[in-house]
Amino acid sequence: MDTQSYTLIRKGEFHPVFCEDFLISENLGNQYKIGAVMDGCSSGKESHFASALLGKILRKVLKELEFDKKSIFTQSPQAKELSKSIFEKVFKELKQTRQQLYLSLEETLSTLNLMVYDQKRNIAFIHLTGDGFVAIDGKIREIDQDNKPDYLGYHIEQDFEEWYLGQENFFEVEKPKDIAIASDGLDTFRSNQVASEEELDIASFLLIDNSFAKMENMLTRKFNILHKKHGFLPGDDLSIVRWRFV
Repeated sequence: MDTQSYTLIRKGEFHPVFCEDFLISENLGNQYKIGAVMDGCSSGKESHFASALLGKILRKVLKELEFDKKSIFTQSPQAKELSKSIFEKVFKELKQTRQQLYLSLEETLSTLNLMVYDQKRNIAFIHLTGDGFVAIDGKIREIDQDNKPDYLGYHIEQDFEEWYLGQENFFEVEKPKDIAIASDGLDTFRSNQVASEEELDIASFLLIDNSFAKMENMLTRKFNILHKKHGFLPGDDLSIVRWRFV
């Protein structure tokens, strides 16, 4: 089965200098696809650094998993198992990095929403730890923690298993057709054209609608339509990873 991958990251109007989001969409060997969106805490310290740091740590973890042939390509874990393993390794790396760089808690506050797709078994597993959106085969769900996301940085001194057992926002999808994750900036679009706000369902347009699906820059095209035709821009930073399976 072929996978069409689309990504979009844009700075919101509320953040005049830096984008505080970060995203990843890449393969892990020939069997898995990994997608993630990170959203730094706006009230934290240098939040663009926190989300980028978490993204770089995640990439390091993925590289190490790919190099360690015994752990991944021999054992062939299920998507859920691999997702948990990735989070555990990210926890450890974030704790070590904080100590090595003498970072304050406020410099580590970012969410991590993760998708893992097992191409061999045709199963996807999605784990959302912060605010954001998940779209699965035409249905969208918003995760809203009352604008108080439970950042990973709060828990790196905690026992990982204890933290993981307290998690709630898991989604396992057999034979997915279209899945996506997005940061909560998706809910902050506003238009300078009053009449434009009546008809458009922006979340559906970006996460479900298949216009321009044959183009690698589908989400960029859609974003430009929202902006140039209808006057819409997000207030908060926006990051999206979307996969279609055809």
